[in-house]
Amino acid sequence: MAEFKKQISELSEKFIDDLKYAIETNIINNEDDEGDDGDEETNFDPLEYKFLSTKAPKEKFMELLQKVTKSIVALSNAIQKNERSNMIRSTADVATVFTQINNEATEISRSLPDGKAKEKLLESTSRCKTSSVQLKINISVKASSDESDDVSDLNNKIIGLFELINQCFSVIAHSDRVYNDMDFNKHSFGGSTSSWNTVSWN
Repeated sequence: MAEFKKQISELSEKFIDDLKYAIETNIINNEDDEGDDGDEETNFDPLEYKFLSTKAPKEKFMELLQKVTKSIVALSNAIQKNERSNMIRSTADVATVFTQINNEATEISRSLPDGKAKEKLLESTSRCKTSSVQLKINISVKASSDESDDVSDLNNKIIGLFELINQCFSVIAHSDRVYNDMDFNKHSFGGSTSSWNTVSWN
């Protein structure tokens, strides 16, 4: 059990690192082209970063990545403390937000040029959505298990799903080409894709 908790904790830290990269590379560096405070920005907390604007598609998408990372961290903390109800609640949040991320990626992609970067993003968001649902099921089983139950196989499944989701999340976070395309296509989102403006971000 101790090793299981350690692995989950380490994986959650990887989500934070990937989120930090995405925000720093695609938001902060764009906002600070002069580079005056570049060294200072590396110390920011990606989980608490406040976006200057969440009207543009890229910023909205980054905010969702931040939201799902917070849920991943909450799930990890619940596992460390054996808080069963919080495990179920957090993993449900993870699955919900990954579904939102997949939906938004699909919507955004309609106004982006075709290419491998876009294909990898869509493949990764889809896999995160599917795997997070499987994770939700397995976490629910674990949360309802008795202390005397042998959950080693279940723990291995959960670790495997965590690893897969983290790998796909890393691809999403490092999709710099796609985020650059979002910047170049801002006018498309506000004009022809009217459905974008009706999306609920709650």
